[in-house]
Amino acid sequence: MSVSPNTQAILLLTAHFAKARKDAVKPLTPKEWGRFALWLKEKSLTPEQLMNGRLGELLNGWSDKTVTLERIEGLMDRGSALALAMEIWLRAGRWEMTRSDPDYPIRLKQRLRTDSPAVLFGCGNRALLNGGGLAVVGSRNATEQDLAYSRDLGALAAGNGYSIVSGGARGVDEAAMLGALEAEGTVIGVLANNLLRACSSARYRKYLMANNLVLISTFYPEAGFNAGNAMQRNKYIYCLSDAAMVVHSGEKGGTWNGAFENIRKQWTPLWVKRSSDPKAGNAAIVRAGALWAPDSVDEIDFASLFSVAPIVEEAGEDLFSRAANEVNEGSIGHAYGQTEESVSTSETAIETGSKQDMDTETDDADAGQPEQSRVNSRPTDDLDFYDLFLIKVASLCSDVPKKPDELVEALNLNKTQLNAWLKHAVSEEKLKKLTRPVRYQWVTTRQSDLPL
Repeated sequence: MSVSPNTQAILLLTAHFAKARKDAVKPLTPKEWGRFALWLKEKSLTPEQLMNGRLGELLNGWSDKTVTLERIEGLMDRGSALALAMEIWLRAGRWEMTRSDPDYPIRLKQRLRTDSPAVLFGCGNRALLNGGGLAVVGSRNATEQDLAYSRDLGALAAGNGYSIVSGGARGVDEAAMLGALEAEGTVIGVLANNLLRACSSARYRKYLMANNLVLISTFYPEAGFNAGNAMQRNKYIYCLSDAAMVVHSGEKGGTWNGAFENIRKQWTPLWVKRSSDPKAGNAAIVRAGALWAPDSVDEIDFASLFSVAPIVEEAGEDLFSRAANEVNEGSIGHAYGQTEESVSTSETAIETGSKQDMDTETDDADAGQPEQSRVNSRPTDDLDFYDLFLIKVASLCSDVPKKPDELVEALNLNKTQLNAWLKHAVSEEKLKKLTRPVRYQWVTTRQSDLPL
């Protein structure tokens, strides 16, 4: 397989070809390459033109603090190293694609824009990269219960026609991938290290040959394990998928950081398996905006799994801690201009406008309790952040309409998240949008509109 001059130039500018020496010129990061590629496009230049020399002339007018002319010259002067590396890679059946290739994953471009990786190294069925799927992530040292859940989830995804997207690491990642492959499903593996070894391993060879598997990496194919690389590849797992599942997370590390980055960036809806491990960070991820997954794989409905929009970007602690206190103090009815006795439970409206059951069913032992008692006994952790937003905005906007800036200050939310929730509340007729100037008035007092 030949490599175009354009791809060769991009490789020279953005890729490592061996373990980096301390004195080596550092390849451009995705962000740096994004800036430089945009400038080249504006000047009607292509990367392959840089291989013909005359860099000083071609790059006249280019100025950047980190991407200097000297650095570009040093990177382009690595032709021999590139040739040796490519001979090894191509012999192993490995390929590469750049952002200019027509089959480059569209989800990466849409979600990461200029931060999408300049080059993807890979082997296997590259067409799978644009098919989306379910991302399954979790700890390396998972329990047998979590591994069984992951394997069954992979098989279930295969049976429903969805690919599994994962990181190929020992534990949850590997279990989910093999569960799907053994059920004749398809898998996208986003590796942080040893792509060359994985492409030639007996574990994956038959699935690669059957076109059921694609393995990719943004790091050179012989790269060893590096914690930073493992952290960095998390975003690609989420961005290549259409929904994601955290099976088990600690309170730090790659799974933890990746989940919170996905919530913050709102790339894809995130579900979390419940865990009995007291050291697990699963509940904290749900409090930040993810959703609890069914306890049994057999209860998972893939249509629902993929239909929920991302819930929330990380928001100010003040709003949620204050609202949680109001729930526990029984003041929700007053926030809506009602008495405590009139408050009842209801289904919660999630951000997409669809309905999500928020555990409002009661046990037989609760059947004789007064309605308000059952409301106050509901765990605050079960509340969606959008519910808590409604609780506060009802009290703020019931008497006097509030401007967006006033709500930003009062709720300690960022403006992007506030606008998304305001728009949704208006569509549900909970808020009325006034103009000249823009203000919001709380308009609903129906019991069925309450988030509890």
